[in-house]
Amino acid sequence: MFRGFFTYIRRQADLERERWSLWYTVFFGSGIGFYFSLSAEPSKWISLAIVESIILLALLLKKHHRILRVIGLCSIFVLGFCWIQIRTLYLSTYIYHSPITKTYLQGRINKIDFNSKGNVRLTLDNIQNFEQENINGRYKITLRQKQPTFKSGQCVEMVAELKPNIQAQIPYGYQFNRHNFYQGISGNGYSLSPAYPIECKSDTDFFTNSINKINNLRSLIVRHIHKILPQEEASIVSAILAGEQSGIKSTQLEKYRNSGLAHFLSISGMHMSLIAGIMFFLIRLIMAAIPKLSLRFDSKKVAVGFTFIISTVYLLISGIEIPAQRAFIMTTIVLLGVLFNRRAISMKSISLAALLVLIITPEALIGASFQMSFAAVVALIAFYEKISVRLNNWLCHRDDNFFIKTIKIITIYIVGIILADLIASLATLPFAIYHFNRISIYTTITNLLSGPIIGLIIMPFTLFALILIPFGLDIPFLYIIGYGVKILNDITSFISSQPEASLQVLSMPTWGLVLIVLGGLWLCIWEHKWRWWGIIPIIIGFSSLYLVQKPDILIGANNNLVAVKSEENNMIVLPAVGNNFTKHLWLEKTASNKLTSKQKKELKQIWQGQRYNPEWLDLKCNQYFCIYKNIVRITKEYKVFINNKTIDNKDDSVAIYLNPKLKVIYSNDITGKRIWNKKYLIE
Repeated sequence: MFRGFFTYIRRQADLERERWSLWYTVFFGSGIGFYFSLSAEPSKWISLAIVESIILLALLLKKHHRILRVIGLCSIFVLGFCWIQIRTLYLSTYIYHSPITKTYLQGRINKIDFNSKGNVRLTLDNIQNFEQENINGRYKITLRQKQPTFKSGQCVEMVAELKPNIQAQIPYGYQFNRHNFYQGISGNGYSLSPAYPIECKSDTDFFTNSINKINNLRSLIVRHIHKILPQEEASIVSAILAGEQSGIKSTQLEKYRNSGLAHFLSISGMHMSLIAGIMFFLIRLIMAAIPKLSLRFDSKKVAVGFTFIISTVYLLISGIEIPAQRAFIMTTIVLLGVLFNRRAISMKSISLAALLVLIITPEALIGASFQMSFAAVVALIAFYEKISVRLNNWLCHRDDNFFIKTIKIITIYIVGIILADLIASLATLPFAIYHFNRISIYTTITNLLSGPIIGLIIMPFTLFALILIPFGLDIPFLYIIGYGVKILNDITSFISSQPEASLQVLSMPTWGLVLIVLGGLWLCIWEHKWRWWGIIPIIIGFSSLYLVQKPDILIGANNNLVAVKSEENNMIVLPAVGNNFTKHLWLEKTASNKLTSKQKKELKQIWQGQRYNPEWLDLKCNQYFCIYKNIVRITKEYKVFINNKTIDNKDDSVAIYLNPKLKVIYSNDITGKRIWNKKYLIE
């Protein structure tokens, strides 16, 4: 039985020989993912010993080719693990965990953006205090007062309060400190005084000067857009033209998310491909209209050159974020394919693009942007590989007249939008659940309505505006883009206002997502019958959603906030001043609804001991403490006692499960002793 099974596996593998190389990127990425899954920082000496052992095994078994292949795959996995470990150790020499302190400081502006409330935020480096002592690291400082326009590379002084990077606000939640660590940010804070420009004491190198000039150009473009267009249109245009999303209001962002069009706000494959495609055909059209040029030069090669230039400019202006990096690499591969008459869009090209992104920024693997963008593209390419031959045969039938061909092209366009959106939505669904606890129900309708607006109005005129900005001739095109964005805003407002437009769900466990990813890759990479085996881990992965349990109690770091579960299975945040960010995050991560005005009033009465409603919330209070489910005592200072034993949260957020047995989970039990965790260095 087993012999027949292994014979079948060998035959299938031989049939798929041309696809073997696609798994190299998967193994490299798996090594990176395994590094991030560890609860404690791995020893660099153990990693070095493993590398040396693999090299020794390869030398000893160099004549055993089958074993050598297995060793080769293991070495790719270890290479990915060691690559992210080396990068992490390198970054750790530049990152310093900030103390909580109020101080005078002066520093150089590295980057300018905005927080969720629209306040200016400066990223400073080369920082010194009043005694001219260096403050190591880079810090994001939010300015509270309205300030004059600053530029990257300029030096400023102010009085500010510095704080460490915040950690996960809920067990298994998003690790903000890890994200900031790989961004090179040591801490954050806010100004206590206005920021004043001062003269810089030292010059910067050529590379830093170049980055500052690009950032200043982006800021100039964003300010220019906001002068021309109304706020709601300008913020969206700034996002798609200059990659600046921080100016988008939270209510507007929520509408785009609920309608399933949030991906449009991040410069990615759709934007880059449309810009590149329009530029490519525009250049070829211009050359075809001028016979002397078309006869003297190869229009394809000239178009490739101009398209590469505009793609590079778009990448730089976009802020070089991960989706834009991936899109630029894919666009470059496509252009090279056109240049050398090779097949440009294939599974090998997306595999190469993913590998290059992981080499440049290996930490991108754990980000939603990388995962969702590559998942959508891989699924679309796999689907296209299966239907491309039949589609071309149907489209290019010799007996079709002009009218029939036009009908077919229109049909393919409409059906293509629907199918592409359906495939991309299904491919990104597990990541949307895992990262955002959200399922957009009407995403197909939204994309069908917005597709023509984006493809025929917004992106073509974005290209024209991009080209004409240096000459000051972009204003008419910005108005046209703004008109297209206004239509998109109306579409997203209408769709998001529909009942159940977006469903909040609990995140699946990490192992469930990993199974879905591996199953999806098996399904997309292989071409023969055994590819359908990938459905099994996908089903098991989605089944993990049924194993997720909502906590009964949540406790914030430093005992500053407590939430308890109602009888309706919603987390209810007990009355507390401030901490709005944590409150919102808790409700989102636990898929809990916001309280209505009536419920808020009733909760206040319960908290003050004026009411008791066990059918809604089993919480009975007096002026000193509350009793939850006759088991847990919660003081008005948000200290929690179970069986007269206090829950010591160790400056850490805590999740408590009461049934079927008591379980207490601390955030730092999950994140462990990692370099980006301040407790790692303290202990």
